[in-house]
Amino acid sequence: MFSSIVIIGLAILAYSLFKFSSALSEDRYELEEQSLAEKFSTVVHILNQAAFNGQGKIVPLDQRSFNLWQQGKNQIINFHYSTGHLSICWKYKYLQKELVHERQFDNVRNLSLLEQQELAERMIQEMRPLIAQHQQNVLLRGREF
Repeated sequence: MFSSIVIIGLAILAYSLFKFSSALSEDRYELEEQSLAEKFSTVVHILNQAAFNGQGKIVPLDQRSFNLWQQGKNQIINFHYSTGHLSICWKYKYLQKELVHERQFDNVRNLSLLEQQELAERMIQEMRPLIAQHQQNVLLRGREF
């Protein structure tokens, strides 16, 4: 009984490791053909327009991640891609207080331009009220002292 549970557990673990390794290999293959910024160029363009009026610069960190930012501005957007999932972490600083909003988008290997546009617009729609609330909270806390 115990040995069959161990064997089943090891089989599940081996299968999971195989799937994860396969997904990482698929990522490597995808990103050899085009950079991460190119793969999600519509998302990058729309977020760049929203956050930096199109003036943001891409700073590659490694094959799977990069930052979008503009010198002298109070925000930075990090893109990280792994196993077919894209994580976007948008950091916004207001009066030395930082707001961090992160969202993971699953199964994004083959997004159409329309799907990329919807993904970017969702991120913007989530971030706008968070920024407004953050600014209000920072100002209210500043008055308490």
